[in-house]
Amino acid sequence: AVLTKIALRIKNVQVAGAFQRWRENVSEIRRMETVMSKIASRMRNLELAGGFQRWSENVAESRRMVSVMTRIALRMKNAGLLGAFQRWGRNAAESGRMAAESRRVETV
Repeated sequence: AVLTKIALRIKNVQVAGAFQRWRENVSEIRRMETVMSKIASRMRNLELAGGFQRWSENVAESRRMVSVMTRIALRMKNAGLLGAFQRWGRNAAESGRMAAESRRVETV
């Protein structure tokens, strides 16, 4: 009976040890799953961030191009206005010259 109790205690210690190792393994597996899930999330977030970064750069480039094209259009418009103003100035000067010539001819 004493030997049986000792044998049962040894067996219980072995079973308890095996159960403890099983619990530790389960705990480690869960921890590793959590770590791997975080790593996968970070990788997904990096991909999303990269896509957002590229989109942001494209928007900035588009805005820059709109600004450049606007300045080019304004220069072209201003060149047209400058030409019209110069023609008006020449025409006004010619008109004044012709009026003076007409007055000079009338007085002669």
